[in-house]
Amino acid sequence: MNTLSKTQILSGIFTLCTCFAFSQDMKYANEKYTIVLDVQQYWTDNSLPDSAAAEMLRSINTVIEKTNPDKVIYIKSSGNSAVLSISFKGIKKETITAGEFDKNLKIVNNTVFEKTEGDAFTVKAMTDIFEQNNAKEIIITGLLAEECVSNTAFGGISRNYTVYLIPEAVGAKTEKSKEKAIKKLRKAGVQVIKLSEL
Repeated sequence: MNTLSKTQILSGIFTLCTCFAFSQDMKYANEKYTIVLDVQQYWTDNSLPDSAAAEMLRSINTVIEKTNPDKVIYIKSSGNSAVLSISFKGIKKETITAGEFDKNLKIVNNTVFEKTEGDAFTVKAMTDIFEQNNAKEIIITGLLAEECVSNTAFGGISRNYTVYLIPEAVGAKTEKSKEKAIKKLRKAGVQVIKLSEL
């Protein structure tokens, strides 16, 4: 039976520690900040077909997994929203509460802010984090391409951030309206990248 010398044991421990440290440094493919926008159960249930919602959530979760957890920011629509309901009985205005995040959304920290406007960059607590950490590059994921995602992307561009959009991680009312919104965002300077490129 072979016995290991102290040198071999220490060399093995050093190698393991070096590999562990290296893997920790390499763990997060994405060091940009990621905004997860309006991925609340009410919106995923009522804004997207089930298959589109599931695919979007898988993609958002992949972005989150590739991002340093300290750089993931969750944004919720605050309070109540007014919705018009049309039926044979007439038109009725209903108040809905968007509520909690989708049950399938990966939550990696407690950095959660509420917004009252379509542009999440109007949330001062969020922009304070970006300023304090000298953030320059922001990825936007979530809902909806034609509305809050576009408003937030334009808000980021107007504040001189480099804004990235991953189409697979963005929901929309329809594929056609999503393509139109992304085309407009690309023209404004938003960097559109595939999930595989992250």
